Amino acid sequence: MRMTCASCDNSSGGESAAQYEAIAELYDGYPGNYLEDILFFAEEAGQAGSPILEIGVGTGRLALCLAAVGLDVVGIDSSPAMLRGLARKRAAVADLPGRVRAVAADMRTFSLRQRFRMAIVAFRTFLYLLTRADQRRALRAIRRHLSPGGRLAMSFFVPPAELLAQGRTERREMVRFPAPEGEGEVAVFDWTEFVPARRRVISHITYEWRGEAEWRGEAERPRRLAHRLVARYVFPEAVPPLLESCGYGVVAAYGGFDRRPLCEESREQIWVAEPIFKRRKNRRKRVR
Repeated sequence: MRMTCASCDNSSGGESAAQYEAIAELYDGYPGNYLEDILFFAEEAGQAGSPILEIGVGTGRLALCLAAVGLDVVGIDSSPAMLRGLARKRAAVADLPGRVRAVAADMRTFSLRQRFRMAIVAFRTFLYLLTRADQRRALRAIRRHLSPGGRLAMSFFVPPAELLAQGRTERREMVRFPAPEGEGEVAVFDWTEFVPARRRVISHITYEWRGEAEWRGEAERPRRLAHRLVARYVFPEAVPPLLESCGYGVVAAYGGFDRRPLCEESREQIWVAEPIFKRRKNRRKRVR
């Protein structure tokens, strides 16, 4: 189970942003190599039309794909290092038909003075809001930025009952990719810990450099970077009332990016919702 987000300051006072500063140069190798959701969000965004708002834009994994099909995207992220990575990638593909603009901001409190046809919260980003209060703050902030008829689309995993009972996954190697420094490669190991009493899921990621000793002709232990991310998992039955409490109505709920129905066997939960705008009652003044 891959779980990482480059999204927002959480209730721990900026710890999340600081963590992503440490792995910004490694993010595109893992976990930013995730591709399963690209087509789904491109289809949703294409139907909505520009402009699109992405929460937790990171280094542009999704935003640059949307721009490649002609959509204009505004992405927010609280990690300056991740946004610098996005800027470098955006400069390298400057001829995209769509545009990407990045803004350093907190997803709970951002204010852009712009309305959007769709807001996307992809790749477990929403789970890095560790309290219900922060979840509501973020949802309401997003709602304020949606135009009439605009939609919210977000995705994250369904908490697996067997792993909640076991308490953890096994540590395993996830991927290897060329080291950013140009010498050797980086092997990535990942295991996940579940804390049901607090609805916490903790992802333990270790980046291990391989081949550096051979390049330098030295016999030494590989260099390692240990990385820990804390999230709050959400059960599917809790999502509709949460959305409704923040002024949304559920449009669709999927159990996969192929749009299969959300059911008890689903591993993913993908939600599409739209703001509910209440009509104001006309109050006539009494004429005496």
